[in-house]
Amino acid sequence: MTVLRALALLALFAPLAASAQPLDPDRPVTRLGQSEQTRNNSTGYYYHHLPGEATIQVQVEGTVLYPGLYEVALGTDLRRVLALAGGPRFDVRDRQSDRRVEIRVLRPNAGQIYAATLADASVNPNVIPPLRHEDTMLVDVIERRRFGWQDAATLIGALGTFAFVVQSAR
Repeated sequence: MTVLRALALLALFAPLAASAQPLDPDRPVTRLGQSEQTRNNSTGYYYHHLPGEATIQVQVEGTVLYPGLYEVALGTDLRRVLALAGGPRFDVRDRQSDRRVEIRVLRPNAGQIYAATLADASVNPNVIPPLRHEDTMLVDVIERRRFGWQDAATLIGALGTFAFVVQSAR
């Protein structure tokens, strides 16, 4: 009985396999109509597109509010995906910190294809490459702190402790 089922399935799918086109590397890979069939059972999978629209999956990692896998419409730009991910996550800012947001896009088999600060990406959106299926976007918030009076007090305390240890060793 199982042999008959296998033959029936083979007869059904043989014409489909014969008419299948080989993958064209220049043609964008999409997931046309597949996310409507996807059941979300995790908090790290998001989809944002219209039903039946061609989609791509982009992994968003780093210091964003909602990191995870995003299934978005083909042609969705990096800035839109960053907005969907909740944007860069900022903690409380003090006056002595200098903060910048760096964005990098990594592509399988190609490595890093784009790197810029958020300010540069906002000013020059034309140089941002279009996102493709299975791209990874890394968002880093880099904070440089200026030397302040608390740092000076810590340094003076450490030097005083060192001088005390040297003095007591004599």
